[in-house]
Amino acid sequence: MCTLTYIPITEREFIFTTNRDEDPRRIACAPEKYLHGGVELTYPKDSKAKGSWIISNGKDVTLCLLNGAFERHPRKSKYRQSRGLMLLDFFHFSSLEDFIDNYQFEGMESFTLVIVENKPETVLTEIKWNEKELLVINLPNSHAHIWSSSTLYTAEMRAERAAWFWKWLDEKPHIDPDSVLNFHKTGGAGNLEYGLFMNRENRVRTLSITQILGGERRHNMLYYDFLDEK
Repeated sequence: MCTLTYIPITEREFIFTTNRDEDPRRIACAPEKYLHGGVELTYPKDSKAKGSWIISNGKDVTLCLLNGAFERHPRKSKYRQSRGLMLLDFFHFSSLEDFIDNYQFEGMESFTLVIVENKPETVLTEIKWNEKELLVINLPNSHAHIWSSSTLYTAEMRAERAAWFWKWLDEKPHIDPDSVLNFHKTGGAGNLEYGLFMNRENRVRTLSITQILGGERRHNMLYYDFLDEK
């Protein structure tokens, strides 16, 4: 929900990894398969709003949500619905284009949504909503990318986190899921305020890491829960 990286391995394979930085009291259930409108989806479920920050159909589409769009925003007392439920709504639409054209974004809190599709080549799309306008960006699938939530991290923090990421990529001769997971646990090590594995006096901390291993015909989900140590 709060830190996300995308790393291409081939034209059709990628590693998609996200850290959930949240209040420890906001517990999430480990990923399970759920049936929504005849579509089987796999995701960890937020115990409060019943949505999720990362959802995959296990075949060719994975979505990941980050709070905030460009900069930290003042929160309203009420929104139309939880942003995490929007990820479930996505699969009611026939395509990404249908979702963009017809979903009711008005009344939703600011967000960044990253979508990875296999068609069969990897297609990477970023959607930003700032409660007024929707921005859709088609990103190059052959480049690595990193995102940090604008609600938790200032522009300076986000820039430094990105610098850690590029430095790690430059120095890493071989990238695999374990090495990416290790970066998500150790990037900016010792910096509890905005290191990738963060802990702000246990008010907000990294609770879990979810990793998607994407391929031409399948997206596999791995989940690491640091509250339950599993």
